[in-house]
Amino acid sequence: MKIDHEHVRVLAESEVEFPPILVHRATMRVVDGMHRVRAAMLRSRHTIAVQWFDGDEQRAFLLAVESNMRHGLPLSREERKNATLRILRSHPDWSDRSIAEMTGLNAKSVGEIRRRSTEASSESLARIGRDGRVRPSSAAAGRSAAAEVIKQNPTASLRDIARQAGISVGTARDVRQRLANGQEPIPAKARKEDPASSSLMAAGAKRTDVGAVPDLARRITLFDGLRRDPSIRLSESGRLVLHQLRTQLRSTEEWKRLAPTIPMHGRSAVADILSACADDLIGMARELRRIEESLAG
Repeated sequence: MKIDHEHVRVLAESEVEFPPILVHRATMRVVDGMHRVRAAMLRSRHTIAVQWFDGDEQRAFLLAVESNMRHGLPLSREERKNATLRILRSHPDWSDRSIAEMTGLNAKSVGEIRRRSTEASSESLARIGRDGRVRPSSAAAGRSAAAEVIKQNPTASLRDIARQAGISVGTARDVRQRLANGQEPIPAKARKEDPASSSLMAAGAKRTDVGAVPDLARRITLFDGLRRDPSIRLSESGRLVLHQLRTQLRSTEEWKRLAPTIPMHGRSAVADILSACADDLIGMARELRRIEESLAG
């Protein structure tokens, strides 16, 4: 953000006591309050009250954007677009609306930046909103998820299909009718407008064992149920569990995006680490099921 020297002068000439600035402790970078620092210098002050932030640099950047939107000088449109692009690169699974609320752009503009960004071209099947809910990233992804729900449970109600796939009841009805008529769940027009829908359909055609590939709709439903459970979301450990699961939900697609960027000489080591982590997660899942079965018995 550029320094507004007139604003600095007005602050310096005022008689108000400045609130603490926010500083990233690891880098000593001012996250919020650069104009107050300059104004204090004009007042010939040698010290200023500080509130420390101990998160990573990416979170410090997000906090700087949020702080500016709340009470700082308005960012220029170009600065907001640059901030949006940086957030899309680090958090491609965040929804357009959640990024728009953070940067001050509208959701449509964020969507346009997302489509133009080569960094975000490999999109995940799900997006995470500001409310913490995981939803399909596009109409095609939602329709594909609905088709999976119907295939697994043909008698499911339209409301249940819509809830599990993160789509409207009307869309769920259309998907069911298309499948009943032997049509693809994603209309031809939507496939042309959303290139990712072709890969979704191809993945669905190759899927012969539903248990072999975790179903997006089922994951969304399970996570949403946990997120609404007061015994989980209202405890510190429960919120940590939700955070870890939210990270896990998006990690597979994120690794698909990162894999091509890993140098050849490092891929074997990365693969070994991922395999070990996967083994640990499988072991933990088995232990949780064992505990549940022992309590039930």
